[in-house]
Amino acid sequence: MSLLTRYLTDPHRAALSKRATPNGIRLEDVIRSGLRHPDSSVGVYAPDFQSYEVFRELFDPILDSFQAPAMAHRDDLACLNPATVISTRIRMARNLAGHAFPAGMSRSERLSVEEKISHACRCLAPDFQGTITPVKDMPQDKYMAAARIYADWPAGRSVFNTHEKQMSIWINEEDHLRVAVVMPGANVSACYQKMGTVMFRMAAQLDFCVDAQRGYLTSCPSNAGSGMRVSYKVDLRLDNSQEARLQPLESAGILQMRGAEGEHSPRTGGIVDVSFRNRFGISETHMLRDMAMLCANP
Repeated sequence: MSLLTRYLTDPHRAALSKRATPNGIRLEDVIRSGLRHPDSSVGVYAPDFQSYEVFRELFDPILDSFQAPAMAHRDDLACLNPATVISTRIRMARNLAGHAFPAGMSRSERLSVEEKISHACRCLAPDFQGTITPVKDMPQDKYMAAARIYADWPAGRSVFNTHEKQMSIWINEEDHLRVAVVMPGANVSACYQKMGTVMFRMAAQLDFCVDAQRGYLTSCPSNAGSGMRVSYKVDLRLDNSQEARLQPLESAGILQMRGAEGEHSPRTGGIVDVSFRNRFGISETHMLRDMAMLCANP
């Protein structure tokens, strides 16, 4: 059952159907993807910043469902053999204040946001030298396609890749910008240090939209809060006991294991992406500490 189905009761639907954001976003725009694809785990996308407040009776329970569970014993997290970790990835999601989110943007707005973020990327030099390239191939994600996140494709879509190939910034995909830093091995501290530098520099150029109670708001509420996701790419074939140690935490809803190619990709070949499932309501420091604990020599 999707979170949309769970939390959009008939009384809520009747009340929320009468509302609209200042951008003209209505409930049907928020839930379009979930209605078309009932197999969606969440089922809603915010087409603008104001959707979270205007449709709060739907968004707030969904956000609460992503609250990270309290762990009685942090040592219980130590389940990963560091030798099996191929790489560490930190991803940060942000949207710009004063603009609709990708599901609600016009073509001209996409181009305007692309120019602003591209300028900020160029300002990262000389510390982060790279190239901005237009993105031509549309991702194959039926959920985002149904939400109209891919409207006007490929207008306004590009990616900044550093020459040293450890950082990328995706522009106008699911959110206005997605910054990803990838480093070899179990390297949370070094990854975050680089991410912190980049985000500090980007924030000096861009005005990010943030809500006092909900944190940084994103197209999918699963990413709201800090906007950060930390994951390890793990080769389960390097330790035959590895999957058995991960399984209890996955079954308990604490960890998420998915295919190495990202969300909705199949888990094949023994290589998986491991992260914490729920990240809302916890600090970046808390999240980094818990990721480090996963590799605390089980």
